[in-house]
Amino acid sequence: MRVGLAGLGLMGSGIATRLINTGHAVSVYNRSSAKAKRFSKSAAVASSPRELADNCDLVITVVTDFEAVKEVLLGKNGIIESTNRGVVVGDVSTISPQQSEQCARELRRAGIEMLGMPVMGGPAAAETGDLVPMVAGSRQAFEKVRQVIEKLGRTFYIGERDGSANVIKLALNLNIALVASAVSEGITLVKGSGTDPAIFVQILNSTYFKTGLSEKKGPKMVKNDFSPSFHLKNMLKDLELATGTAQAAGITLPQTALAQQIFRAANNSGFSDQDYTSVCAFLAKINGMEK
Repeated sequence: MRVGLAGLGLMGSGIATRLINTGHAVSVYNRSSAKAKRFSKSAAVASSPRELADNCDLVITVVTDFEAVKEVLLGKNGIIESTNRGVVVGDVSTISPQQSEQCARELRRAGIEMLGMPVMGGPAAAETGDLVPMVAGSRQAFEKVRQVIEKLGRTFYIGERDGSANVIKLALNLNIALVASAVSEGITLVKGSGTDPAIFVQILNSTYFKTGLSEKKGPKMVKNDFSPSFHLKNMLKDLELATGTAQAAGITLPQTALAQQIFRAANNSGFSDQDYTSVCAFLAKINGMEK
């Protein structure tokens, strides 16, 4: 099956590498051509999303936000203009359920099926096939490209309703943000009281209450290592999408709303391009605990 990747940031590059390494014929497109050229020896490079779709059975889109999704899917020389009506789009981008539904509806009118396909896991998990894709949309379209999606990791088909996978993705990401905030506050309390926070993380990770985040990120947080696997500015975007989705549904998420404000303040204080766990460094800053 011919697979295209539109968007070659951290996640997109990881997915492209995984599909190349598992023997697929891969084509790539990126708005900044320099990122695409890195794959020129192992993948075909398309000049536009339209060209990518013209020559692929499945196009996976992995871009930053809704404006970028619309540009790739619906814009000039976008996928919607492709003459290949058999192509299936799998959108990995984290956007709101309503935004995903809108894109799927407009593509479907043009005769192209789109699957909302957000994933859990970072770039390293993408390269090793350890992501968790969540898929919503046409069951027939899903079955058509399932063999490719399952190369990315353990796959969950949510159902036919457009946008339903995006709701679950936002619910999962708000959990990550809240866990990151909790670990950060624990580190801040221990450090501010004059005790080495490394022992706090060590003990936390020996208990039932440990998480993958506390195990993998906790030791780095103590060492002020916030090299990004997922930028804080993108976590802020997802929290804003979660609170907006909740508001549209007429429900309240008090802790998520508070986390949104904390991440907004951290973003505005210079931590936007660091890892989302740099909310820990933000807490140190506002408490006068910076070295």
